[in-house]
Amino acid sequence: MIVNSTTFAMTSEEAAPPLNARERPAIGIFDSPDSDDSLVETVSRLGYRAVSYSTRSGPQLTTSPEGLAAVLITGGATDPLERAAEMSAVCPVLFIGADVSVEARLAAARAGVSAILGRPLEIGELAEWLNDLVGSHRETPISILIVDDDQFLAETYALALESAGMHAVVESDPSAVLGQMTATYPDLVLMDVAMPDMSGIELAKMIRQSRRHLSLPIVFLSAEQEPGRQLEARALGGDDFIAKPIDLDRLVALVRMRADRAIRLRSMMERDSLTGLLNHGRFTDRLDHELERCRRSGGEVSLALIDVDFFKGVNDAHGHVRGDQVLRTLAQTLSGGLRRIDIVGRFGGEEFGVLLLDTPPDAACVVIDRIRHRFSGIEFGARARTFCVTFSAGVSGSRSHQSAEEIVSAADGQMYRAKAAGRNRVLTRLSPPGQLRNDSPMQSAESVSLRPMAE
Repeated sequence: MIVNSTTFAMTSEEAAPPLNARERPAIGIFDSPDSDDSLVETVSRLGYRAVSYSTRSGPQLTTSPEGLAAVLITGGATDPLERAAEMSAVCPVLFIGADVSVEARLAAARAGVSAILGRPLEIGELAEWLNDLVGSHRETPISILIVDDDQFLAETYALALESAGMHAVVESDPSAVLGQMTATYPDLVLMDVAMPDMSGIELAKMIRQSRRHLSLPIVFLSAEQEPGRQLEARALGGDDFIAKPIDLDRLVALVRMRADRAIRLRSMMERDSLTGLLNHGRFTDRLDHELERCRRSGGEVSLALIDVDFFKGVNDAHGHVRGDQVLRTLAQTLSGGLRRIDIVGRFGGEEFGVLLLDTPPDAACVVIDRIRHRFSGIEFGARARTFCVTFSAGVSGSRSHQSAEEIVSAADGQMYRAKAAGRNRVLTRLSPPGQLRNDSPMQSAESVSLRPMAE
């Protein structure tokens, strides 16, 4: 679809994009021609790439909005409902306006609008809607590990799965599968039953010896037609059984169904219910996994521990509902400001963990500090009760600390060092005093978390 005549407004962040700018989902913004671009700034602070469209030249646009993950349309835009109807065929549409009457909602629904946000705009509500609507757009492909000693057949299966949008890795040596699983972290294993030296059933039993892989789906491929043998294969570790010769369309459909179901169930078990991030246990599992990968490959990861400054003051002054909104918004700001390969988790309470892959601590500090700066400018609340929140962070690296306990302890120590130095800053072991300075030094819980800001 072609959308016509637009003026593209680039934010200051886009002029000097961070390293991960290409991976940040793009949010299209249709606002009043006289807008001050505050909505662009808000969206950018949440970690998205804001693409502002101006309609000064009329309702017809000439630039195609390719790659947009979602669109925000305000009541001040030119022909907002017509624009919503046009854009809803491309991506989810959020409408921002003062009129939230039944009539306005009905008109928006008929125009294909996914959500309506009232005025004044609640930044937490916007963050949650964008997280919900853009989340599926940002998902990485389903990862499949194919184990078959017949290289030609394995490559055929891989091609069929890749053509369906999945990511497939082939391993022809059964003895190398456990190492391959540690390296690739598959969502499903597709394996032949009859292989030399080690059968698929024996390999499945070995995989199930690790608690980490108890819920990993295993689908067997075999020319075995005996129902009793198929049941035995399932009883000893397999989740499904596909008889050879294999219909590739059926293979793709069954693998996708099994993997999708496993991913949803795993997400329910591994995710924090408030923020949607990895829970503490799963985050530490991923930390162990990445440290092991670094030991094998010689790579490097950095861990950042983040703690919200004076969070108790937010809950006391504004209530736990508003405090939860702060945590959800920080979770979204972290996720939106990082690469897809990076790992974010809720460590507990108001503390978060970020694992930056293939990144040394000094570079990790720059990334986390950029997110800190964005987050500190987000206004929560409404009208005269708006307030801002900051966080402090400590960073450590795998080159200096090889075990999970060591790297967590080091990052935790740097975080408390940042707290003691005045909060609202990011520090690592090599950070000299003031290297990453506090943008807006404040002296108390009241001033940091609760100070009203001008509208």
